Amino acid sequence: MFKAALVGNGYIGGVHRNGYRILKEEGSDITLVAVCDVRPEKLEDVDGAKTYTNIDDLIANEKDLDLIDLAVPTYLHAELAIKCMEAGFNVMVEKPMALTEEECDKMLECAKRTGKKFMVAHCCRFAAPMEIFRRFIQEQKFGKPVSAFFTSTGARPDWGFENWFLDANKSGGCMLDLQAHNIDLMNWYFGMPKYVSTVAVERHDGEGYESISANHIYDNGLYVHSWCDWGFPVNRHVVRSMRINFENGYIYNERASERNTLVAVGNDGTVTDLTGTVVMNTSTARNEIEYFANCIKTNQIPRMNKPEESKKVIRIMRAQEASAKENGAPVEIRED
Repeated sequence: MFKAALVGNGYIGGVHRNGYRILKEEGSDITLVAVCDVRPEKLEDVDGAKTYTNIDDLIANEKDLDLIDLAVPTYLHAELAIKCMEAGFNVMVEKPMALTEEECDKMLECAKRTGKKFMVAHCCRFAAPMEIFRRFIQEQKFGKPVSAFFTSTGARPDWGFENWFLDANKSGGCMLDLQAHNIDLMNWYFGMPKYVSTVAVERHDGEGYESISANHIYDNGLYVHSWCDWGFPVNRHVVRSMRINFENGYIYNERASERNTLVAVGNDGTVTDLTGTVVMNTSTARNEIEYFANCIKTNQIPRMNKPEESKKVIRIMRAQEASAKENGAPVEIRED
């Protein structure tokens, strides 16, 4: 049996817990044996796992865990990931990796020093449509990409523990939280941009940005735009969409409350509906848990989702923030 513990049983923790449930139903040996949350009321639905309200108690009593899965607020990522790795556990932590590159460096150093496996749960890399986009780029089915557009919108997340999402010092606001999905996919597809230019709207109380429009320019002239918004308490049109334009066509994906669409359109007008060729609603949490567990079982580095790449997401986010403060002035992205 491969034993996992989940720390944090809020909304995202529930998404992860459902991933473990699906794996169990499929007959996997990956088993959620313990759940920890500081709120006792969040430990009522844990699928029969042991429960803890203190992570130190979990660490002291669950010595044979193969994985600790951290679905906790961003400001706790570095502290708890380091605590768990130093205690001898492999760790998967929710995105974004941390609030700063300095925190990311400490996490990477700890993983190297302790020899423990470490991965950031950038779930979009584990969605089937996103992999199809990547294959189109790698195989140049429509030639080279020339521009791309990413959109993520949703309701303002006022449901987090102690309202942490709306505290810029704890979440980084929409720019660091929701935008992290788009930036990680851009890095996966295209690598690091040369510079960014960003405009953004701050919340009325000044606690971080809640709507961001960012342009990313690459050395080869590729232009990528990303728009993220959680500016309203109620949003009936939650949408994630992507479009990549190539020399000889484009590919488009939309994931919304009412529909899922994946199409490839050639310059000659030929439309190929790819929606039915992939499982559009497969749990990405299930996929990333299985992938990381297999890396641990086989003692392999998680190359699908290297934490070093997750650190670069933070670098781009902070560059976007600097650009927004200067009303869209270009900010160069430094190389390592």
